[in-house]
Amino acid sequence: MPMSTAGNDSLPCRVNSSCRTAAAGFTLVELLIVFTLLVVLSAVLAPMLTPSPARTLRAAAGEVATTLRETRRQAQAAQTRRRFVIDTQSKAFGVEGSSTWRKLPEDVGVRLTTGQSLLSGETRGGIDFFPDGSSTGGRVSLQLAESALLVDIEWLTGRIRLRETERP
Repeated sequence: MPMSTAGNDSLPCRVNSSCRTAAAGFTLVELLIVFTLLVVLSAVLAPMLTPSPARTLRAAAGEVATTLRETRRQAQAAQTRRRFVIDTQSKAFGVEGSSTWRKLPEDVGVRLTTGQSLLSGETRGGIDFFPDGSSTGGRVSLQLAESALLVDIEWLTGRIRLRETERP
């Protein structure tokens, strides 16, 4: 009787009979597991991907805080005074003398609290950082919808921190 051998582990199969092999594909259980994982992931990720006022405000405050920290770092590295400048009307901010300025979203309200000598016009002012890391201190307030965030700059240490507050 002729036999077909496809490998060492294969069972003998008659030439004229049909040999059944395992069907290639996925079982119903495997498909259900994958489908369940996709549903859970989409439920978790969907809120993260949709825009919200709180996320917009937090991102804007993060950019302001990052630029303030960069200004402080530059002052320490160059051993000279550096000034963070913000224009509350155009909502642009950056390091004085730098060509790269960032802009806040149009719907974000901004207010600067700083020393009188650091104001340059009605809508523009700054916060100075010194070589030892200290600063003139101040606050950048950001508002959007019912949320408000404060970016506080301590004068003695130059420390920058974000703080949530009630909208004024």
